[in-house]
Formats: sequence, C-alpha cells, structure tokens
Amino acid sequence: MIRVIHKAFDILEYLAQEPQRRKKLKEIAGHFKMNAGTCANILKTMVQRKFVDQTDARGGYMPGPMIYYLSRMSAYRGDLILAAEPLMANLAKKVNETVLIAILRGSQRFIIIQIDGNQSVQVGRDLFHEDTAYQTSTGRLLLAYLNEEELKAFLSEEGLPGSQWPEVGSLLKLKSELEKIRQQGWICSYKTSGDVIGIAYPIRESGKSRDARDKSCSELGRVVAALGIFLPAFRFKGAHKIAILQCMSATAAAISKRLSGDKNLSAETHK
Repeated sequence: MIRVIHKAFDILEYLAQEPQRRKKLKEIAGHFKMNAGTCANILKTMVQRKFVDQTDARGGYMPGPMIYYLSRMSAYRGDLILAAEPLMANLAKKVNETVLIAILRGSQRFIIIQIDGNQSVQVGRDLFHEDTAYQTSTGRLLLAYLNEEELKAFLSEEGLPGSQWPEVGSLLKLKSELEKIRQQGWICSYKTSGDVIGIAYPIRESGKSRDARDKSCSELGRVVAALGIFLPAFRFKGAHKIAILQCMSATAAAISKRLSGDKNLSAETHK
C-alpha cells in the first residue's frame, strides 16, 4: 500500500511539470516503467478524488481541481513569507539584486519566494530553481545546519556531491566544509561555471528544537530557511560587495526576529 501511495505522488509531480498539457496513460506508465493496468487503476482513483483531471475515458491526464482547491489556503510556509517579504523587498531595492528564500525538505531544496532586482544583467530564474542542495549557497548552508540524523538521511539518498561540489571528495571533507560554514555563520560560493556567485545567511525560528544534537539549533533558534542572493560574479566587488553582506546579515536577523514573534525591528531595517 505504501508503494502505491508513493506512485500516486510521483504521478502528481510528473503531471505538475507541465500542468496545462494532458498526458496519455502510455506516456505516464512509460515514464515510470510501470505496468499500464496498475497505472490506470491509480489514475482512476485520483480522477475520482479530483486530484487528476480526465475529460473522457480515453483522454489524457492533467492536475485536477482538488490540487488547486487545497493550495488556495495559503502559500507554503505562509508565516515565513509574511515575515520575510517586505524585508526582502527592501533588501532587493537597496542592493538591486535578486533575493530569495530557500528551504530544504528531505533531499530537495525549494525556493519559496524570490524577488528580482532591476539590474540589466540578471541570472536566469530557472537556473537556480532546478539546482540541488550541493550546487547552491543556500543549499550548502542549509545542509550545514542539519543534525546528524538528517544529514545521514540526506546522504543515503543523494550520496556525496562529486562534481556538484568539486572541493568535497569524501565524507570527512564534506563534514569539514559544513563545519566551516556553521562557524562562519554564512556562505559565499561560486557556481561551477565560475560566472555566478551566491551568498546565503541563515533564518532562524526560536523554540523549534532544544535537542543538543541538533546543529541547526542554538540560543538564537533553529535554522528553518536560508536567505540568498545570487548575481554575476563581476558585480560582487568593492562597495557593492560590502553593502550586500551588511544588508543581508541585517535582513536575515530581522526576518528571524519577526518570524519568532519579535516585532521590535530596528529603524535601520526599514530604511
């Protein structure tokens, strides 16, 4: 039964990749190397429950109305977005660069909000939505704050980074690099191509964990997300570099305070 549930979610995710295009049973079953009869039975139940839409008995499949109905309630981590969005907008205005917040769920990194700057040269939005945790500054920072069990689970699914993080060639080296990130409290790294740079600072929420083994937790609270900026490497220098680092540090701290219920933000945050 558990395997069937996993298959149903796999199908939903596959349909959601192109939500406006109907996909035939043969295409769906072929993608997952699944028996056509088994796939048809799963889809039949999902159609009955309105999570998948099918116009007629031989028609293709696409995400159904129940998916959109459930998502009407709010954005994912709406509390985090509500706390962060005005401060992120202010940061983007100050430094004129693309600002985002990323989270880690299981082995996947998700961008839950992104605000673009107005520079004439921008890094493409799709470039970072598809990257793994190893490939981005926000992903690496979030990995650094996983506890032992979480990191072990991540590695069992993803393995070591290989070419996605060339400087890390062993488990010992990976743990050493993650420890450096925790000690520094933020990260700045270049994408493999070397022409894009990413900076990330932790966002914390107080009261989420007091487990001594939990590396993401301190007296400041548990790290629940990462504030990131990415930009062409040629712009990250001089006064602009200093402004980015100072403003990011202040903004991450302000979001953390607001997320934890502290409304006493400094006047500087709102300038």
